[in-house]
Amino acid sequence: MLAQKLVLSYISKIAAQLLQMIALFIVARIVGPGVLGTLAFGLAFVSMFLFVADLGLSSAHVKLISEGQDEASSIGTFSVLKTGVNILFALVVFGYYLIQKHILGIAFESREQEIVIFIYLVITFIGQFFRIPGTTFAAKTEQAKQDIPIFIQTFLFQLFRVIAALIGLRAIGIAFSNLLAVLLVIPVYFYLFKDYKVGKYSKELAKKYFAISIPVLIIIIVQAGIYSTDRVILQYLSNSVEVGYYSAGFSISQFIKLIESSAGLLFFPLFSNLLARGEYDKLNSDINKYERFNVVFILPLVAAVSISSDVVVKIALGKEFAGTVPVLGLLSVSMYVSLVNLPYINLISGKGLFKLSAIIYVCCLPIYAITTYFLVSPSFFGLKGAGIALSLIIVNIVLGLLFVYNARKRVPEIKIVKDKILFAYGIGLSLGYLILYRLLPDGFILHIISSAIFLVVYFVIGYMLKLFKKDDYRMAMELLNSKKMLNYINKEITNKK
Repeated sequence: MLAQKLVLSYISKIAAQLLQMIALFIVARIVGPGVLGTLAFGLAFVSMFLFVADLGLSSAHVKLISEGQDEASSIGTFSVLKTGVNILFALVVFGYYLIQKHILGIAFESREQEIVIFIYLVITFIGQFFRIPGTTFAAKTEQAKQDIPIFIQTFLFQLFRVIAALIGLRAIGIAFSNLLAVLLVIPVYFYLFKDYKVGKYSKELAKKYFAISIPVLIIIIVQAGIYSTDRVILQYLSNSVEVGYYSAGFSISQFIKLIESSAGLLFFPLFSNLLARGEYDKLNSDINKYERFNVVFILPLVAAVSISSDVVVKIALGKEFAGTVPVLGLLSVSMYVSLVNLPYINLISGKGLFKLSAIIYVCCLPIYAITTYFLVSPSFFGLKGAGIALSLIIVNIVLGLLFVYNARKRVPEIKIVKDKILFAYGIGLSLGYLILYRLLPDGFILHIISSAIFLVVYFVIGYMLKLFKKDDYRMAMELLNSKKMLNYINKEITNKK
């Protein structure tokens, strides 16, 4: 059922992403980049401290349950620990708000921006309690139970925010629509989690959680520093409009990130289990299938979106978001690099080498800080949102090289990038299309046609050169087998074996 789990996760997230994009297209044209920037900054301000709300405990919960720790005791202990760190998180965010405003004297752009921050604090505080059932589902690779409540929440929020924009509400009203969606999904989590036994808190088990979580915490802190500060930095170095451009580009390119999050939730417990049993042939097979799928089906889509980002932005957001064009192109590349890195990052984590992962991430944090400042700051290159996107590409490439090197060294049984010629073909043809696209004369229709031709040529030449195999297409069709998918969902939701 692994294929169904993975495709269910991705399809549900893609469906949610489509809903989000449709809502974004409507809302963006009504409220403009300024309001989007205010919302993005409020969320980013709170998200900077999300590591406090977890402290690596979720990763520890997944690892302990996937390795056979008593489930009821684990859930009970995790629930108590999670509640404690969530309260600490709320206090830290509120404390930093007071420090920035009253001690550092750094003014917020508007009162509206401050109110949005507090709304997102409440949303995030409630949402973190969803991680108790959600992480348990992840540990047991119960993908349907993870995806259903998230999709319902996303659907409700997108519906509510469109209504909010249509009736004339601005940032505060749209943020409240998100809070309403969070409140309405609470009964769904209760229903899906009702059959799980919650044991008593165990001090001994808590020690095991923290033994695993401490190095993971370092990773989470660094990840927050790299991936959750982008909009905050951009706000400080520019304004809400630039944050709006960046946020819009980020939202469109999320379809790539969704694959990473879907696969990552499955790979960590799966790899941990396979490594513990020494099943390296199965590991190599899973990694190779994942990499082939990325190159055969995902890379051409990423290349088309990235290279023809001007067309995508014009269709999706309109001329008012012209500043999003370079951001979308670079963010798409950044997210694809992160997607390629995923198996090797999960190999190191699945092996239990959290300290090594922490060291790698810590090494990359100054690279992000330095490149971001010089690329974004108006005193230097002044690239604004495009500068942050370029910085993320650099950091993700360095991260990938370090994880691949250590995966080769620590897990020598694993074959690194087995189909190197296939990768070279995909990257080479994409670069060729980039050059040709830049040589084309301006023309909206011409650019759309060129993207369509590129996709056709990519698949035809790849098949003619026998780089793409019939098994690749069979795998894609197998993933889309609706009968197997419905059977899997029914079994999981009804707890049938």
